[in-house]
Parts: sequence; structure tokens; C-alpha cells
Amino acid sequence: MGSEMCIRDRTEIERKYDVDQTAVVPDLGGVAGGGLVVERTEPRPAVELVATYWDTDDHALVAARTTLRRREGGGDEGWHLKLPPQAGTTGRREVHWPLGSADEPVPADLLALVAGVLDGRSVRPVLRLATNRSVLMLLADDDSALAEVADDVVTATRLASGAERRWREWEVELAPGVDGEPGEGLLDAVEQRVLAAGAVVSSSRSKLARGLGAEG
Repeated sequence: MGSEMCIRDRTEIERKYDVDQTAVVPDLGGVAGGGLVVERTEPRPAVELVATYWDTDDHALVAARTTLRRREGGGDEGWHLKLPPQAGTTGRREVHWPLGSADEPVPADLLALVAGVLDGRSVRPVLRLATNRSVLMLLADDDSALAEVADDVVTATRLASGAERRWREWEVELAPGVDGEPGEGLLDAVEQRVLAAGAVVSSSRSKLARGLGAEG
């Protein structure tokens, strides 16, 4: 199958928040911002996600705000390559590739997209993330999705040493097609609610950075 039939690509616009184990996702019904209104919310069943992150020995990808992972579980399992935001934007380009066998190599088409960062270096598995995820969908009056709030309980294991880190975070991500000023306005409005519920803006660029201890 040609790469043009395999690669799926979208722009991810999200905000991350750190929360403690006692925090409760607030009621987000009626939240309005950017001309968008959350008319109702809909919880989704919890899922278990297992992701293996790949990087160079000196973590060149995470230093370049880029993540490459192979994820099993959930509705978007497969290979995910997240690229840094372009100048003047907040969204990250996310490229998907379908899952193959458990011992499959990193798809060459994805490696080609980060060839400049790798500069000839090879990648290897560096981190395993096991995530228990509960999702709350934020819906408009016509039941179309505006955004989702993911409540993640994460265990990160460094594959070289076996060292573990555990944390909980919330991710608020706009639905495909919701962007620009309306999307940012909605994110601002949701942020007011989640901060009032005890969340704080995450200090980590990504789960990979946090799992490796490369925060900030």
C-alpha cells in the first residue's frame, strides 16, 4: 500500500493541566466562548492505552518538541508523529500511520518527516506509557463535537533503567474543524472552569518530556 493511502494527518489543538488524584472534572455544560456554546456533555467509557515512544540516544526528538510513538488501545491506535507548532500558530501537526505487527519497525515515511532532526541518527524505544483515560465529549446544540476532555492517569517507565513516574493530567482538545478565534475562545472558557476545579497549567511540553524528566 502506498504511503499516500496510509498517512493520516491533522492539526491537534489542545491544552494540558496537572491535577491531583482527588480532582473532579467540573460540569462543563453551558460553557461558552468564541461564539461556541457547549449545550451538553457526554462521557465515554474508560480505555487503557499503551504507548511506546521512540527517540535517539540523546533525545533529539523531544528536544525539538517532536514525539514519535506506537500506541495500542483506544480509537486512534497506530503510529503517531507529532510535530512542533509552526511560527504564529498553537496547533501541532499530527501524522498517523496504521498499526502493524508487534515487532514492526518505525514506518520509513514517518522517519522521513523528521530526517532533518535525526541527522543520520537512529531511533530506539525509550519510554513506555500506560494510560487509563476517561473522556468527556463537549457537544454543540446539533450534537456535533466541539472538544473533548481527557482525564489521564499515567504510568511512565524509562526503558533503559526501569525507573517509573506516575501522574494525572487533563487534556482539553478541540474537535477537528474547530479552530481559530472560536476554538481559542472556547478553550479559554473551559480553562476558567478547570482551573477553578483545582487544575494548574501543565509545566510539561508533552507526556514524553515528563516521562523522561525533561520538563519545562
